Amino acid sequence: MELKEYPLLHQVDLMLALLKVAATGRATLDDALARLKGNLRSVGEALPVPDSEIREELARALDRLVQALLLEPVEADHFVITPRGMKTLAEHPGGVDDSVLMRFPEFRAFIDQESARPAGRKAIFAGRTDDPRIIEYDEGYVAFHDGQPLQANPYEADRVMHLAWENGWSQARDDALRGESWSAAVRKA
Repeated sequence: MELKEYPLLHQVDLMLALLKVAATGRATLDDALARLKGNLRSVGEALPVPDSEIREELARALDRLVQALLLEPVEADHFVITPRGMKTLAEHPGGVDDSVLMRFPEFRAFIDQESARPAGRKAIFAGRTDDPRIIEYDEGYVAFHDGQPLQANPYEADRVMHLAWENGWSQARDDALRGESWSAAVRKA
């Protein structure tokens, strides 16, 4: 499923819904789903996929937020926001994605652990497959958010690692630009 094809259902939107419902108290995936549906109704849209698919995507987003220590699971299927989560939500009211989460050492450790799995390694960023250059891609992604220019690529220009790093940096830039335009649209509304 490619939720990024649908308005208000990108990773940023899913994580924002999870953080916002948790900011009001104990929450569940169903609370976040209800919030997403409300967001869609407010712009005259309906949920374009079954609830079960959205719940699966919300569960993945929840796992990432838990790994970054922004949300904390509590009894059964409930979760709460942490002080770090409240601060991050205040700093990023338009939403968060992996580029924000990569700033937390616990999340980077989770990503490192995921990328170190020898077989059947999960894709870290949407649309990525099992690839030995995943580390260089992630380095480039983080480099953009650390303020490094594209020319800071540490790999030789004629190497595949150079291209992987550059692709990560470019994806982070594109994500940031999409996030800025989304945030501006939300502020206008």
